[in-house]
Amino acid sequence: MGKRLWIPLGVLLLALLGAAMWQALRQPAPAYKGRPLTFWLRGFDISYNDPRKPSFDESVEAVRHAGTNALPTLLRMLRARDSDLKHRLTRLAQKQHLVRIGYVSADHQRWAATQAFMALLGREAKYAIPQLVEISREEVAGVYPLPGGRPSEYATEVLELLKQQGEDARRAVETAFEKGGRVAATKASGNSNGTRNAGPTNRSSQ
Repeated sequence: MGKRLWIPLGVLLLALLGAAMWQALRQPAPAYKGRPLTFWLRGFDISYNDPRKPSFDESVEAVRHAGTNALPTLLRMLRARDSDLKHRLTRLAQKQHLVRIGYVSADHQRWAATQAFMALLGREAKYAIPQLVEISREEVAGVYPLPGGRPSEYATEVLELLKQQGEDARRAVETAFEKGGRVAATKASGNSNGTRNAGPTNRSSQ
């Protein structure tokens, strides 16, 4: 099969994967001003350039309006993973400019979810502490690697920020880590190299 045929097929498959991903996130998901929460979360994604994209402030407002109802969607996004097939299809799609693909990488989903959790700091985010601890442990284990193989630490960073929201929040995070294992507890106090996630990686440069 020629290269010219592989590219349109790859674009089609990537479009189908993207549609399936957004559909999975929308079921179930709260709505705000007649639109699903997943629409508003796109305002946190710096790679999404649609002119209809909501502003950052609108996204924050939508997340705070959803409250605890947003947590299941955000936790699913923090667990998003891209397979090798998706990576290959993305590279194929980037070689053409005729069809615009609305595919959102796992890294960008996790970044958007992190921004949404930050909008809920000191509020409803505390109810997701046990799940965030579990995801943080998975991050430490390398379950959600960034391009290049580095471990991502989005959930870990959310937990670190939660610990700064008061004594009760700090105690709740530390208690959850004690129950879930001490490996992640070390990471929650800061990244091993003293840095934080700077944001999602632009895969087009890969």
